[in-house]
Amino acid sequence: MRWQKYLLPSVIFLVLLVFVVYPTLSVLVKSLSVGERIGLDNYIDAFTKPQFASTIWGSLLVAAGAAVLSTVLGLIISLTVFKTTLPLRRFFSVAAVLPMIIPGFVSTLAYIFLFGRNGLITYKLLGVTWDIYSWKSVLFIQTLDFTTITFLIISAVMLGVDRQVEDAARNLGASEWEVMKTVTLPLIRPGIIGALLLVFLRSMADFGTPLILGGRFDTLASASYSQLIGTYNMGMASTLNAILLLICLVVFWFYSRVQATGSRVRLQVESGQPREIDLKRPLKATLWSVCLLFSSLVFMILVSVFLASFTRHLGADFSFTLEHFRIVPQRGWNSIMNTIVFASITSLVMSLVGLVIAYLVTRIQFKGRNLIDLLTTLPFALPGTLMGVGYILAFNHAPFLLTGTWAIVIAVTVIRELPLGLRSGVSVLGQQDRSIEDASASLGASRLSTFFRIVMPLSRPALVVSALYAFVATVQTVGAIIFVINPSNKVLSVDVFEAIYRGDVGDAAALSMVMLLLAALGVLAIFAISQRGVAQTWVHRVLTHHASAQ
Repeated sequence: MRWQKYLLPSVIFLVLLVFVVYPTLSVLVKSLSVGERIGLDNYIDAFTKPQFASTIWGSLLVAAGAAVLSTVLGLIISLTVFKTTLPLRRFFSVAAVLPMIIPGFVSTLAYIFLFGRNGLITYKLLGVTWDIYSWKSVLFIQTLDFTTITFLIISAVMLGVDRQVEDAARNLGASEWEVMKTVTLPLIRPGIIGALLLVFLRSMADFGTPLILGGRFDTLASASYSQLIGTYNMGMASTLNAILLLICLVVFWFYSRVQATGSRVRLQVESGQPREIDLKRPLKATLWSVCLLFSSLVFMILVSVFLASFTRHLGADFSFTLEHFRIVPQRGWNSIMNTIVFASITSLVMSLVGLVIAYLVTRIQFKGRNLIDLLTTLPFALPGTLMGVGYILAFNHAPFLLTGTWAIVIAVTVIRELPLGLRSGVSVLGQQDRSIEDASASLGASRLSTFFRIVMPLSRPALVVSALYAFVATVQTVGAIIFVINPSNKVLSVDVFEAIYRGDVGDAAALSMVMLLLAALGVLAIFAISQRGVAQTWVHRVLTHHASAQ
């Protein structure tokens, strides 16, 4: 029956309308509300008042700086790891991926511990006091954190470059430098541009780092949080998020175009194994030194979080103590359990729903298929602060009264991770032989039976790895859920963020160790699964998309 074909798509479409479109429209409507009337007063204030105008321009400049610097770093590490035979390449690749388990606000904690006014390096070792609270520190931490994204994206493109194309250039007399400049770099240009745009998006949406390290410097995301939590100016908070949304949607459109171009390029050249490029010694030394410096900073951050959790008092007493870990059973146990429960539910729901939607958009022909694909992917471009404010506005009254419940937290986390589930499902279904499904249908099996007996078993590695990635991401998330939680459903990441914001470095470090342990267990599980030959190629693709989506 024709109506049966549209039953499931209609249900999914309604869910996406309620949890994606409705909150977004609520923010836009609220930004236009001035008292009892509709007007552009908030937007006029945002662009004319020096406080907000400088916030907009500051956000754009820092995001552009973080995008350029992290892309350059990611390119350097990728070239060193995959195009040279320099020592410590494995160490560099591990350091480049390690920030995946270190949330940005935990990096700020380590930065304060090492370089703050009473920092271990600045105050204890060098005897200087350095005011770190400025846009420069925000730029530094964002560059360090987002290099993982650029490294994974550029590496994925670089591994698809056909070595025969580079060999052809050599046979025509090109030097190794000319091969890299005229062949390798142009072929990976879509990946470089895509990484640049994606980091710009991530930087614009980051609110924790500017809020903690920015001092008087604000970004659109952190300013919207301050307007809502500090002065409870919902209208201006919505306006700043609406401006942020517009910028992110424009950049996301460019990113989608670049991704489409990059896919065509990789299909033309994808084969063979990467081949090393014999660069001149000064260039090799420069690449190796940059990678060593970056890797040292990453491991220093990880170690400093560990040290901070066992340090009695930052700047006054650096002696060993276990006192900070008392907060775990006293205040953190409920948050730990909530984190595990929410992350587990999110990972299960996201992976299953993502595969179902992927099956619909790739296997079934119906009107509105592209619209469902678009709405499912849209949260990828929505800043976390916008989703948080939108959920407050949308679900604080009838007919969807969810504020203060665990359901609103699950809704936020699932919708935030759903683009990953969709893209992972599309990727794995694209690799499956459809003749198996056709054979099942020819034997009289229904489409539902074929999905559960054929598609899901074949997609099991994808489901498990997607679920684990969603688990890790939910453990680390703070941007959206900080707006919708209450004391009864508080999670570990919010406890860590609030402790850092209060200046309780030791307590924050102790809770961070628990959070890093949970994230590390998820990453280790992903690594164990990825060692199976059938899953290696798929996991590599999902790894890149996961880093892009978070």
